[in-house]
Amino acid sequence: MAGRDWRFGVLGPLAVHHGGRALPLGGTRQRTVLATLLLAHGRAVPVAGLVESVWDGREPASAVNTLQSYVSRLRAVLADTSGDTGAPGGTGAPGTAGAAPRLLGTAGGYRLDLGPAHGPDEEAVDVLRFERLTAEGRARLADGDAHGAHARLVEALGLWRGPALADLCEVPRLRAEAVRLEGLRLAAVEAAAEAELACGRPAAAVDRLSRAAAEHPLHEGPQALLMRALYRAGRQAEALALYGRTRRRLVEELGVEPGAGLVAVHRAILRGELPPPPEPAASPVAAPAPFVPHRFEVPDRLEGPGFLLRPIGIRDLAQDHALVTASREQLREQFGRAWNWPPPDLTEEQDLVQLAWHQHEFTRRTSFALAVVSPGDERLLGCVHLDPPGDPRHEADLFFWTGDGPGSALDRALSTTLDHWLAARWPWRRVARPGRTDPWPPGPSPA
Repeated sequence: MAGRDWRFGVLGPLAVHHGGRALPLGGTRQRTVLATLLLAHGRAVPVAGLVESVWDGREPASAVNTLQSYVSRLRAVLADTSGDTGAPGGTGAPGTAGAAPRLLGTAGGYRLDLGPAHGPDEEAVDVLRFERLTAEGRARLADGDAHGAHARLVEALGLWRGPALADLCEVPRLRAEAVRLEGLRLAAVEAAAEAELACGRPAAAVDRLSRAAAEHPLHEGPQALLMRALYRAGRQAEALALYGRTRRRLVEELGVEPGAGLVAVHRAILRGELPPPPEPAASPVAAPAPFVPHRFEVPDRLEGPGFLLRPIGIRDLAQDHALVTASREQLREQFGRAWNWPPPDLTEEQDLVQLAWHQHEFTRRTSFALAVVSPGDERLLGCVHLDPPGDPRHEADLFFWTGDGPGSALDRALSTTLDHWLAARWPWRRVARPGRTDPWPPGPSPA
């Protein structure tokens, strides 16, 4: 078999290295001969097949003789010129373990021998090593070993030096193989990104997928996976915008709507059905946790006169988009610049998702956030948030708003209920929060 100091590469420009030194492989046609034999993985290639690869149906009368000269030059490069005249049918000198690879003549053709009878040495050929590592990575990912899968897939992708057969991409017989190999690389990129998501590293998955999605804008697989990664990285607006761009390109360039997979990811983001973004890792100097009195417990449900309070969710926001939109100024006041929505290119549906996301972020930072709903149909009537203090000497802040507006019967009933319930549980002060001054929903327009 070929010695360990031999390396053959097709994952990039065609290359052969011996002892760390790149060997001169000649011009395009001679390189085409070597690439065709190398991609046959030890199988014999007929002379007619090599002629077709080199000249693409436009071969001269001297094509066979010229092909023999290419073979002789390649043998010289590989330092194996003994025992064969270069004509098909020769056997070549027998190789030994660790010897140079042999370009052998067969009955009617040639083959490149890099190893024993059962096949070439996969460690010497980058594409074979790539295929082995990706297969191992996929198997580990299927078994739940995301970290082990990631290590192998990253190693496999590291073998690529550029587009496959980059210096021979204009050769028709090799172009199809280059396209096939590019498909394998794209699949490996997606698998590596899946492993990064499974490891809780969505930002790394976004970085890995962004280039692949840009290079293959009409391939729905990387677009859908990038949408998932963006969502997991807390970048929902970008995920939804990516769907819009991809859909437009599919319709305009191919005349088709997005497939079921891409649509499913889009709907899952809109409905909040994907796994939530991971909690940010604690910094070396972490802020102190909010002070929570020992006797305080967050209620799952709290009844009041004419209303119920329960944990808030995206469905509450979806019940009445107009009510949430009316509170955007209050939310912007709480979040500052972070509440910079909606960007001008978002639809109303996408705007709702962003509202829901910021509501989730706010909820995550508070001791509780409750929806005020009607007892019968659970229609959204308002929202309640309790902000814990960072110091036991400080008081907590209670914020709430209702659709009926400050001073309304609902507003007064909610305030009284919260006063009684919190008085024995938490020292707090009510903070007046800007709210609606007109009843909501509005009454009928005057005739």
